[in-house]
Amino acid sequence: MPDFRVGYIYSLAPIHCGGEGDLGNILEIAREVHTNFPYVPGSSLRGTLREEVNLQDETAVDILFGKELDKQGQMGVHQVWFGDARLLWVPMRTMSMNGGRDVFSWVSCHSLIRAHAIITQQNSVIFPDQAVGTSAGTYLVADAQIEVSQMSNEQKQATTLAGNWPNSLKNAVQQTWEKNRIVLPDADFQVLMEHSLWTQVRNKIQDETTGANQAGSAEVFWTDVCIPRDTIFYFSWGYSLLKNKPVKPEEHDILMSVLQGLFQVGGQANVGRGWVQGWTNNATSPSQVKVGV
Repeated sequence: MPDFRVGYIYSLAPIHCGGEGDLGNILEIAREVHTNFPYVPGSSLRGTLREEVNLQDETAVDILFGKELDKQGQMGVHQVWFGDARLLWVPMRTMSMNGGRDVFSWVSCHSLIRAHAIITQQNSVIFPDQAVGTSAGTYLVADAQIEVSQMSNEQKQATTLAGNWPNSLKNAVQQTWEKNRIVLPDADFQVLMEHSLWTQVRNKIQDETTGANQAGSAEVFWTDVCIPRDTIFYFSWGYSLLKNKPVKPEEHDILMSVLQGLFQVGGQANVGRGWVQGWTNNATSPSQVKVGV
């Protein structure tokens, strides 16, 4: 039986994983070709986890991730793999028209909920072609007024996360998330991901006066696009063990200490971006996993 697990990351800061297609001075982010939804590439996730494990144990990192390419052109075989981290719930500032109060809601869409249900082996349900949420009413979501119907118990069950939330998020985040969720049709969610992501205009101040440009003026400016903090991602991961030197429990424990802790993904770490809290639905040792190669 293959070792197939599901992991989650909760962003504690905006995430910028650069992609192709930067337009002028706008630094875009990586997006899925078929949906145009932002995501964290599995290579970025794997790279940052490898680096964190390497800081703890240089031997364990080679066993888990394989030796990197050396001068002789040789490289090792990995025994742990990671898929892309896809969006699951994105925070949006919303306003409930019923009570006139601001509501901090997490927003998702049919296709993401369905894909997550499949990967976590939960029962899928059909969502109507209109917004449903944990609280019915009329909302303003990113300047658009939408009618939200009450989410059924089956639909709530289909949106639950696999495994247990980490202790650091249970009291502060989980309870708020459970009360404030809206599932949108795919087309509406796609518009939000195109126009309502986190952006920031940045500039570099000129040090010296050169020609008409005075010291202290903006030498260059650009706009960063990021996935906002408080976003929940899911990703697949697992082991593919070797026969001759499989991952041992102590090496697995090192990986778990990293995967279920705080780590940084993507670029712009120098301005504090990309910090996430990770966790997984299955933290057991792979000792019971069938050796495949």
